Amino acid sequence: MRPILCCMLALLLLAATAQAADVPDMRGVWRTSAHEGITTGSRHFPQANQEPRFVSGEFTMEITAQEGRRFLGVKKSANHAEKIMGLVAYDNVTVHILEQEGNFHGRLLPDGSMELVYSHDSGGRQAIGIALYIRQKP
Repeated sequence: MRPILCCMLALLLLAATAQAADVPDMRGVWRTSAHEGITTGSRHFPQANQEPRFVSGEFTMEITAQEGRRFLGVKKSANHAEKIMGLVAYDNVTVHILEQEGNFHGRLLPDGSMELVYSHDSGGRQAIGIALYIRQKP
């Protein structure tokens, strides 16, 4: 009975190690190659009224620290910069990111890019958008 238990524990440890090793390294600078959205105003797309409008813009996300699945960084546009925190899900593809106004949900694509859908409903302002981020070479 004991050899079976030892084998099972060894397999579990190997599986846990393999999962940890597969976590993508998110660190680096990511820039949008495409962005489309709708907003009633935000720090990145300020406006006087709250009428919905179509927007597009350029964003940079710099992920500066990572521990396991968790990461920290900064998202910037021409109008604003804010801290972000995020994680990679257990499938090693799905990504979730929080920032000061809202959140991103998306996935890492096979070509190494990252597709993110953003949304917020904060302070009477709403926004939703989609962006494709490309990691820049160091």
